[in-house]
Amino acid sequence: MTLLSVVLPVHRVQGYLAECLDSLLGPAGADLEIVAVDDGSPDGSGAILATYAGRDPRVRVLTLPANVGLGRARNAGLDAALGDYVWFVDSDDRVAPGALGAIARRLRDADPDVLFVGFDRVHWDGRVEPGSGRDVLAAAPEGFTAEAYPEILDVLHVAWNKVVRRELLVKREIRFAPGWYEDVSFTYPLLAVAERISVLPRVCVHYRQRRTGRSPGPWTIATSRSSTSGPTRWPRCPSTPARTCGGGWSAGWSGTAWSCWPTPSGCRAGRGDDSSPGSTTRWCGRGATRGPAVARVSGTGSWRAATGRPIGRTT
Repeated sequence: MTLLSVVLPVHRVQGYLAECLDSLLGPAGADLEIVAVDDGSPDGSGAILATYAGRDPRVRVLTLPANVGLGRARNAGLDAALGDYVWFVDSDDRVAPGALGAIARRLRDADPDVLFVGFDRVHWDGRVEPGSGRDVLAAAPEGFTAEAYPEILDVLHVAWNKVVRRELLVKREIRFAPGWYEDVSFTYPLLAVAERISVLPRVCVHYRQRRTGRSPGPWTIATSRSSTSGPTRWPRCPSTPARTCGGGWSAGWSGTAWSCWPTPSGCRAGRGDDSSPGSTTRWCGRGATRGPAVARVSGTGSWRAATGRPIGRTT
């Protein structure tokens, strides 16, 4: 049986996809398969996948009829995977030279349920920064659980820094939730049930940091790194909200209209939210202490707190 299945969701990454595939396929004889999931990509990504699949039998392409988002695309790839282990790699990142061999050796030697791997951040201007969590990985014991070494919970909660035993995912029915923050719905249940966690503290992933552009006014347009759903609008923490909502309220763009909602407890005033456009849940903005969620009441413009008390309306 194949040791490693690399699940590679693909959407609007034609400028990066070949580089990603080359980094995975470069090591001759690597015991892996690539399950590339074409998530309804409207660009030339599908043609690139077809070219690679035609010349390397380790590449299998699963074409979805429509864009379903990163979480569901990963689930589709997981269902098609055949390897002992699964690694969910983002198709605009690169795997570091020598990483696949190091991962294979570590998997065979340690036999973990979950293997954490190191990474660095590669910026659009060529700058390279060390990834977070290096000290935690370096200090980790040989084999452990999250309960025995809770510091592992401080490592970045993404799927691509973990290689996971496929049987564990299937047996425990661990899946990615649809929508944004799909990594959280995967990581916490996984670490809660993993009986043996190991680490590989060397850089295995070059995590691409794309350039962000500016739009008029106090908002940044940035392409999301963790979603296949395309660009979104993130607040830049303006001192005065782009649209006045009154004291204690935050303003934000929901994807179709401006919204007002109370600044949750623990968030700074005017911070905005850190949730997906059109999401049914809003959280504190990036960099703030996460506060309580507020949820849209189905079919209305109202928002309710956990108490069920109406707290606002979209504008």
